Amino acid sequence: MFTPSKSGRSSADDDDPDRTIPAADVLLDDDRFEEGTRTCAGCESAEQPTVATCELPETGGRYRIEREIARGAMGAVYKGRDSAFGREVAIKMLLPEHLGKRELRRRFAEEARITAHLQHSGIPPVYEAGEFPGGRPFYSMRLMDGRTLASLLASRSDARDDRSRYLKVFEEVCAAIAYAHEVGVIHRDLKPANVMVGTFGRVKVMDWGVAKALPQSRLFEDPPSERLALVDRPNDQAQNDSATALTQYGWILGTPAYMSPEQAQGHIDLLDERTDVFGLGGILCSILTGKSPYFGGQTSSVIRRAKEADLSGAHTRLDGCAGYPELVALTKRCLSADPVARPRDAGRLYAELTEYLDYDLRRAERDLVSFFELSLDLFCIAGPDGYFRRLNSNFTRVLGHSTEQLLSRPFIEFVHPDDRERTLEVVDKLYAGQSCVHFLNRYRDVHGEYRWFDWTAKGIPGGGMIFAVARDVTDQIRLEEQLRTLEGR
Repeated sequence: MFTPSKSGRSSADDDDPDRTIPAADVLLDDDRFEEGTRTCAGCESAEQPTVATCELPETGGRYRIEREIARGAMGAVYKGRDSAFGREVAIKMLLPEHLGKRELRRRFAEEARITAHLQHSGIPPVYEAGEFPGGRPFYSMRLMDGRTLASLLASRSDARDDRSRYLKVFEEVCAAIAYAHEVGVIHRDLKPANVMVGTFGRVKVMDWGVAKALPQSRLFEDPPSERLALVDRPNDQAQNDSATALTQYGWILGTPAYMSPEQAQGHIDLLDERTDVFGLGGILCSILTGKSPYFGGQTSSVIRRAKEADLSGAHTRLDGCAGYPELVALTKRCLSADPVARPRDAGRLYAELTEYLDYDLRRAERDLVSFFELSLDLFCIAGPDGYFRRLNSNFTRVLGHSTEQLLSRPFIEFVHPDDRERTLEVVDKLYAGQSCVHFLNRYRDVHGEYRWFDWTAKGIPGGGMIFAVARDVTDQIRLEEQLRTLEGR
């Protein structure tokens, strides 16, 4: 449970290296939440947030506020309804106590402006920006459902679980950031907690609150310097520790556990696309190893390791990822202490990742084809539309139908009429992610005769696919029937 401190930060913040560090005295950092406690901006998360109850703001017209779903140092996010279009939206507002602070109003407007210009399927769209009665700035955006990548990774019992799934998620994250880099925008706080994975597999990069338009971008506006006064932050050590404060010069911007060395050293004027590449490398490190690059320790020690680019622990964990040498090498390059040694931008990283994943898929397909064709059993993959997606040649050998005939019609049409209801019941369970063993039904061959198949199958939950293997047991069943007939005489 978060307890606001006098500075406006949570009392838990100093112990959480996965939390984004706020920006010095003026708290420019916005909407950073402890994973599993709050949702990120624009998210209607399956992880129910814990947010202090407060009076809902008045909007004076088009929007109806339903409840607060997130709160940060600078702003709050509400679930609302847009009466003009009858849709649910997320509405982000500047906190009332900051309305008189010119720099915070500028920063909030900059966040809305940059996010609105990023027109990509992997970035939540902004619908409208303006001011509510009383001059309170806001912007509305799509309300996202699902879970953060951080939560999904943390729910794995083993870091090896579902790696291929999360690599596809990472590929989509890279595509979104590659687009942002193409238009000259850097995110500056990439981490699993800022990636939303929707209920239908949609991936969004959230929380562009500290994003920056680079000088070459058409979005660039020369802002006031982001370098602020020195900050004394309470140390993580016991109260009797002589080192009672961690002094930071300038703005240490980002999340300590995923922070590039140049960020940790406060060189914010030198941050470019390669800083985001480091953050992407941190996400990839979490997918492969289950741990952030600077995992372990309290915030002060994590920042110290980030400043020194001490990634020895991450390298040890990465070296333990058997079977992924190319991805491990790519991750280490992204996490290079020297920005020049990293891929130049997310576009380069995306190209390398896609090449690897495509090659890996082609290799897996070749192995699958070999396995399919070498076996005497009948292997198939069925899709959610009720059609076979893939068959091995044994179906044609046993049934006589061509592969084209089998793929062009719903598979239930080949099933004996007396077996169809039972078959559909089993199929529904398979689509729900269950499995079946030794399920018997009959398939019609090219001569109109029916052959008995003994099925073992497994459904992929959320993927709508069924992987199944069948064995032709017609002769066995006929023999058993003959024996029963003889015994009955």
